[in-house]
Amino acid sequence: MTEPLEDHLVHGRRKRPRGAAPVDVISVQSQLVYGYAGNSAAVPPMRQLGLRVAEVPTTLLSNTPFYSTLRGKVLPSDWFGDLLLGARERGLHRRAQVLLSGYLGSVDNGHVFADWLEEVLDEAPDLRFFLDPVIGDTHTGPYVEPGLEAVFRERLLPHAWLVSPNAFELGRLCGQLAVTEQEGVEAARELMQRGPAWVVTHSLRNAKGELVTLAVGREEAWKVASPELPIDVAGTGDVLVALMMASLLAGEPMPRALARAVNGVHAALESTLAEQHEELDVTVAVPASRDVGALRFRAERA
Repeated sequence: MTEPLEDHLVHGRRKRPRGAAPVDVISVQSQLVYGYAGNSAAVPPMRQLGLRVAEVPTTLLSNTPFYSTLRGKVLPSDWFGDLLLGARERGLHRRAQVLLSGYLGSVDNGHVFADWLEEVLDEAPDLRFFLDPVIGDTHTGPYVEPGLEAVFRERLLPHAWLVSPNAFELGRLCGQLAVTEQEGVEAARELMQRGPAWVVTHSLRNAKGELVTLAVGREEAWKVASPELPIDVAGTGDVLVALMMASLLAGEPMPRALARAVNGVHAALESTLAEQHEELDVTVAVPASRDVGALRFRAERA
């Protein structure tokens, strides 16, 4: 582990209140200087919706890897472990309602996170774990160390209340094709046998060539279809989960939470296209998801 901080950085404040600050969500994901992915995409809409978020970075990068240069690095596992330890020492897991994990960066970080997860869930059994198993995408293939897939399947999935893979990741985790809506439902039900109460998967396709987002539970399954847009930017899955989580924490049922999330992400993509920006316009996602009467894409039984 890293050396303790210098003495001059650790000090008391005579008039600091003793009450613990509220925390709704612990979000363990990548962090960018420029652009939107991981915490940099998920946290702004969560905060816009009033959630108190504690961010734990797994990477510190200048931007996503889709540019000609990339600076920064995946956090070394001892640094990452120290940040998780600090969050536990402050008791964040006892106050939060949800723990969300995304891009972990390395197999070592995956095991460090899994060890920590098991410890905090023992101490806070009501904490709901949302797992975004970042592995890759259809047009890129896998872009994480191969050993991380085993960490997701064997160590993290059994603890997840909700898992949110894209279609490619769902197929990798299940070992079966998941491209169409029907394949997605079947793969999601297979994945649920490993622990999660809900499988939410996006980027599937139906007979009309639309994109389909599914939410498959043990007793119900829902889908939202939306037109595929000619754009490919990072952060859409992160925003989708953030919007859905906020709705669920507000007590809304899954079909409405799913519809809100899809509508918000679609509006963000439309705005990005209209403005011709190279990064997702996350600012419009929340307003587009709030007015139930104005939602363009509705949830239907799958």
